[in-house]
Amino acid sequence: MMQSLGDMLISWAPMLLLIGVWVFFAQRAQRAQQKQQDYMAVVQTYVSEHIAETQRIGRSLERIASALEHRQS
Repeated sequence: MMQSLGDMLISWAPMLLLIGVWVFFAQRAQRAQQKQQDYMAVVQTYVSEHIAETQRIGRSLERIASALEHRQS
């Protein structure tokens, strides 16, 4: 017996729905991963700038400490 087109669609509906849900979540995960990569790039930039600023402050403090030591001698 041949099934009608409607009967075939109804029988395949759960599988098609499952595939659709899988595609939806795959795209959603991909967008989340891209957002995470963008965020990590911002954090990496911030950390490298913070390290450079900390090093600059350390050099300034060393100059100040050296000047104070020379003044006390």
